[in-house]
Amino acid sequence: MNQAQFKEICEAAAHVLQAEASEQDGRCSLSVDDIDLLIDLDEETDVLRCYVDLGDLDSHDRARVCEQLLAINLNTHSNHGGAYAFEAGSARAVFCANVYDTDMLSGGDLAETLRYYVDETAEARRMIANPAMYAGTVSDSHGSLFTGAPA
Repeated sequence: MNQAQFKEICEAAAHVLQAEASEQDGRCSLSVDDIDLLIDLDEETDVLRCYVDLGDLDSHDRARVCEQLLAINLNTHSNHGGAYAFEAGSARAVFCANVYDTDMLSGGDLAETLRYYVDETAEARRMIANPAMYAGTVSDSHGSLFTGAPA
């Protein structure tokens, strides 16, 4: 996929999502349900790198929220092929995922994928907005993988 195709597919996806896409420096940004999404094209690997903004982390809750994001990664990594992360430069939590096989991708396919990411990250966004309410619930909900003491 080249930059022209990338711009076209982003605009088509935005149309399906009833959002407005803007492109700057090879990055497409759009807002779905007031959630900011960024999409980058990696032309070398023909992969779209998608980022969903989960919200601003309050500095006094940062460690707790990052711990909860790691717990979510552990519990959901096989569900959606993405990862929850913290972007230090903006102090924002982010969900990141790659979309492969872009030569077979339509604007509708990309819109469906982006909608899935927005829907899948709803709980994480709620947790980030109110970390005290979720303290311990994410990590405790699935038990422990390693129950024995380290050797």
